[in-house]
Amino acid sequence: MVKEDFIEKFPDVKVQKFETKTVLCRADAQRLIKEAMDSLGMGLIMMERSGRWITCFTSVKMKNALDKMVKGAKLTDPNTGNCGVIVSDKPFLMCGEFCVEVEFPENSGAYSCEYFID
Repeated sequence: MVKEDFIEKFPDVKVQKFETKTVLCRADAQRLIKEAMDSLGMGLIMMERSGRWITCFTSVKMKNALDKMVKGAKLTDPNTGNCGVIVSDKPFLMCGEFCVEVEFPENSGAYSCEYFID
């Protein structure tokens, strides 16, 4: 992934690269990323890991959207127009991006937070 992949949806996208002392397990890498995003005041769009290197694509627009994605908040599926309710307490990292568990009338599941941002 490169910055240009996100710039249309997130004009304020930034790229941060971190090098760790050792190769981190998934849980440690996620904890590090969450702490870094909190300290930077940025929202994670996507992260990639390769050995000791972690690349994060971040945005203030994403941070503002993530802050609103809490349990009980309503989201509209951009493809179907159906309204769903977030059932997870807050966004969680899965496969390098923040996701939420959403319950729609016909189904439920984990969805990328980025999916709901226009």
